[in-house]
Amino acid sequence: MRLSVENLSAGYGRIRVLHGISINVDQGSSVGLFGPNGHGKTTLLRSISGIIPVEQGVINFAGQDMRCKSSHQIVDAGLIHVPQGSTLLPRMTVIETLTLGAFPNHAWVQRNNKLQEVFDIFPRLAERRHQNCNTLSGGERQMAAIGVGLMGCPKLLMLDEPTLGLAPRIRQELAEQIGRVAQTGVTLVIVDQDVDLLLKLCPRLYLIEQGTVSLEIKDRDELSHQDVINRYFGNAA
Repeated sequence: MRLSVENLSAGYGRIRVLHGISINVDQGSSVGLFGPNGHGKTTLLRSISGIIPVEQGVINFAGQDMRCKSSHQIVDAGLIHVPQGSTLLPRMTVIETLTLGAFPNHAWVQRNNKLQEVFDIFPRLAERRHQNCNTLSGGERQMAAIGVGLMGCPKLLMLDEPTLGLAPRIRQELAEQIGRVAQTGVTLVIVDQDVDLLLKLCPRLYLIEQGTVSLEIKDRDELSHQDVINRYFGNAA
């Protein structure tokens, strides 16, 4: 299921954040978005998932125009957004929270199989299935949040800053697990400040600055890691 965003402008009230941004995500691929804080990466994901209105431009997913659809219709279409920060209900158990993610009708009938898939990818969640979410560590909460997204049977999963605030060892573990998600065939869009992580997971990357794409890396093998770092900090300076 291909996602095409063309000439998209959006923001908050009178404050425009995105200025004609365009990205393409092919089915089964993993695409990384990086750039300075406050330059539109999260706003782009919120626009795609219907959380904020689009002023102009096109959002096409699997041949459907997403601009006029509600958030629940977008989820039903298979486009799921795991937002930045903890969105878990603290007094619900892990297994209750994961099951809640299967609320779309097509996902509910597959909930048991999807739950096992989530536990296979995140074994620590299986160990903590009966614990309340407020007892989880930061890394475990992020695993659970991604698990909730997977329970909705996404065709495309958008992850906003999944490694934010995590210790290096936990970040590495989570990166490996996100790689396992990609191996299941789910298309991924990942926003993260960790360029190393994005280079490992995503063949295509976009540098987002001032609400638009300032650099598109169509093949990570075309550039060295240092090239990417130099362009990032050079452009951001």
